Amino acid sequence: MKKLSIYLFLIFFSFQTSSLGDDISDFEIEGMSIGDSLLDFFSEDEIKDGIKEDYYRYKLDKNFIAVEFYEMPFFKIYKDGIQIHIKRNDKKYEIYGLSGNIWYDDDIDNCYEKQNEIDKELSKVFKEAEREYVSKQKHPADESGKSEVTYIVYWFKSKDHASIDCTDWSSKMKPREDNLAVNFVTKELNDWLYSD
Repeated sequence: MKKLSIYLFLIFFSFQTSSLGDDISDFEIEGMSIGDSLLDFFSEDEIKDGIKEDYYRYKLDKNFIAVEFYEMPFFKIYKDGIQIHIKRNDKKYEIYGLSGNIWYDDDIDNCYEKQNEIDKELSKVFKEAEREYVSKQKHPADESGKSEVTYIVYWFKSKDHASIDCTDWSSKMKPREDNLAVNFVTKELNDWLYSD
């Protein structure tokens, strides 16, 4: 499918999209899209080294796993990190979830500013999607309840979604830094994440 660039993302986020913007597989983060094989970007050893087995240890169904990469030479925008979800036993390493992260080191106001910029651009592209805004919800990873996440989600008819999240981590969660995450998630992965 032909992909057209969005001005803001060329400058700040290196996204690309089709003119319709109704399919999350039309979007790229650091050249990767939903449905791509991770083997097109990383060796199998690099993929295995990036797997985070402990993230979902609480889940009975172990169908998906997270893979993380940091400071890879070809990362231009999301140098701080990329998180990808794949199926555990898939030898093709197909991407079901894709997130790009930018750290803001105790500068949550700049994170919110960037979140709003991206939201303005995505609202022009995702005209058919249902937009949901949630401000300063307690982050489930912080048992103290002092870390907050603000997110904007675009829900597609397919139930796939794109989101822009800003997380304001409490000082008790150090060394975690405040961060912006841009996420593309399939319905299948989302259903798995919120099951059990």
